[in-house]
Parts: sequence; C-alpha cells; structure tokens
Amino acid sequence: LKVLKYKPFLIKPNNHELGEIFNVELNTRDEVIPYAKKLQEMGAQNVLISMAGQGAVLVSDNNEVIQSNAPKGTVVNSVGAGDSMVAGFLAGYLETGSYKKAFINGLCCGSASAFQVGLATKEDVESIKKTLSEN
Repeated sequence: LKVLKYKPFLIKPNNHELGEIFNVELNTRDEVIPYAKKLQEMGAQNVLISMAGQGAVLVSDNNEVIQSNAPKGTVVNSVGAGDSMVAGFLAGYLETGSYKKAFINGLCCGSASAFQVGLATKEDVESIKKTLSEN
C-alpha cells in the first residue's frame, strides 16, 4: 500500500492478500474485480490477482478486465509461482505490448513453476500455453 502513491506499473496480490487489504473475504474472480479497481484508484496502474486453482484476473490501466481459469496440472511446489507470474507478465508485455498476451504468459509461467520442483523452463511454459488454448 505504501508504494501506491508512486503509481507502480503492476502490483500482484493474491485474492487473500487483496481481501486482507480491504478486510473482506474474496473467493471468486468476479469478487476481486471491484477491489482491484479500488487499488487503481489508490495509484496502481495494473492489478494482477492470482487465485491459485481458480486462475487469475487482470484489471489493466485501459479498464480492460481479463480473467482465466488456472491451467490444468498438479501443484508440486507453489513457492516462487507468484514471482514467476510477475516475471512472465512483464516479459510478455515487454515483448508484445499486449496485456492479454502478457496475462496469458504470466499465468502460464506461474503455473509451470507451481507444477515443478524448481523453476520452469521456457518449454514448460509453452507446453502449458498449448493446453490453455485447448480449453
């Protein structure tokens, strides 16, 4: 919350952290959207909310709301998955300039890392992207 006055390009709380900020319980993708918008009013440009097995939601600075179910897979170790999601989102945005493509890249990077003991490889991420597009 302390950095919002600096208008960060991206923040990525999970649904539990977002709920703690506003003292509410947020369980569905639709429930997180108004609170993501409140974070934007407070200064965040883009808000990416991870929701573990429920997927993720992005509320972008152009008022677009993008959401997706989580890719299918078995979670082995979720440590680092959120950081991988942020890295994938930023890499995808820098490469394409598209929030939709950045969102998908971030979602797949985070999931690929959660499905591994260590960090995922580019091949792991691309494999998950294929399964996501099949759903």
